[in-house]
Amino acid sequence: MEIAKSIFREYDIRGIYPDQVNENAISLIAKAIAIKCDQENVREICIGRDGRLSGESLLKSLEKSLSCYGINIQNIGLVTTPLLYYAAKKNKCKSGVMITGSHNPKNYNGIKLIINDKPVSGNEIYKLLDRNKDKSEVPGKIEFFDIKSNYIEEVKNNIQIDENFKLKVVIDCGNGAAGCIAPKLFSELGCEVIELFTEVDGNFPNHHPDPGKLENLQDLIAKVKLTKADLGLAFDGDGDRVGLITDRGDVIYPDKILMMFCKEILNINKGSIIFDVKCTNALPDLIKNLGGTPIMSPTGHFHIKNGIKEHNPLLAGEMSGHIFFNDKWHGFDDGHYSGARIIELISNNKRSISAINNDLPNLFSTPELNITVTDETKFQIIEDFSMKCNLEGEKINIDGLRINFKNGWGLLRASNTTPKLVMRFEGNTEDDLKEIQNNFLHELSRICPNIDINLD
Repeated sequence: MEIAKSIFREYDIRGIYPDQVNENAISLIAKAIAIKCDQENVREICIGRDGRLSGESLLKSLEKSLSCYGINIQNIGLVTTPLLYYAAKKNKCKSGVMITGSHNPKNYNGIKLIINDKPVSGNEIYKLLDRNKDKSEVPGKIEFFDIKSNYIEEVKNNIQIDENFKLKVVIDCGNGAAGCIAPKLFSELGCEVIELFTEVDGNFPNHHPDPGKLENLQDLIAKVKLTKADLGLAFDGDGDRVGLITDRGDVIYPDKILMMFCKEILNINKGSIIFDVKCTNALPDLIKNLGGTPIMSPTGHFHIKNGIKEHNPLLAGEMSGHIFFNDKWHGFDDGHYSGARIIELISNNKRSISAINNDLPNLFSTPELNITVTDETKFQIIEDFSMKCNLEGEKINIDGLRINFKNGWGLLRASNTTPKLVMRFEGNTEDDLKEIQNNFLHELSRICPNIDINLD
């Protein structure tokens, strides 16, 4: 069977079910994973799936194939990606495979993978597909284990919350896998929980589970205002990203969430903070002012996790809502734990989240903006733009092209998970923001005139 090379990406493996990702493909990928396990001397692996319609069938195929190659299996069933990472951390072999389409459309599915406590890219697995491996004479053992109660108990012991400071929180799971853990977790933390779309349903009948898009936060904003809640939390399809709504119904972008956490963490310990190229310039300025060391990273959990291995930061995060706590947690991206730390932040400050936000600089910035292209052309477009762009400023090429100007900055990069270009802009004033965005778009039109520049 031929497997499309395009599904093996820099971060993970992801494609359309059943055309690109199906049960037969997963069986072949499992062989490559077993080879990687052999290389790392790993004999046992945790596996789980999110709530997508194809997840259960693909998980069975993964389980059967890995077992045939002699790998022992700890199947934790329907979970979020953070729960799978948590199970892997607790397992002696520190390895796990998650069947997930993350925030992609509902007909997608794929794999996120960690072996021997290290992230493994889709590209690395692709290179192992043609290797030979005989099936084991003794199949690997298969055990089923529910990790959720262990996780909740450890989070409760990790978080310090004033029992007299009870918060009302709206939880929007977007019918994604976070519905299996978030409502109970926040109830156990002492919150009054108002549930929104917490039933796991792979059809995503209410809105798409991607808190990075403002249109997906409108139901949460309305519910926070209606119920006079203290905050709203939104999770993506596999629960490793978080979105935050204030008590006033305002959206706080993840780079500002990182700024809030930096103030808390760097006031206790000094160390480095990792952030991706899409984050505000105000973030590294704040980190330096607090005595920390800012480190800019390419976007993507794979790059952030490798940065965590290299630099051992206190905190890391991305504009997309992936936040990695490495001060007193396990250093993987975890949307519901991030939400718990937001609850702890409010409790420690004894102030509303909107008041805490008001202490931070007022930023004139866009959310993440996208231009639809194709997977085949997106990287060439970025290469052409980086080479031919005539805009003057400090150019950063670690991931696409980011240009820092005296009055703000702009970014153009290729998405590694979708056939899109990603843009973000920030200015010192509203007029600066508009000028920078217009200049970038004009340059893109000049360099790549065949692109339909329709921002979404």
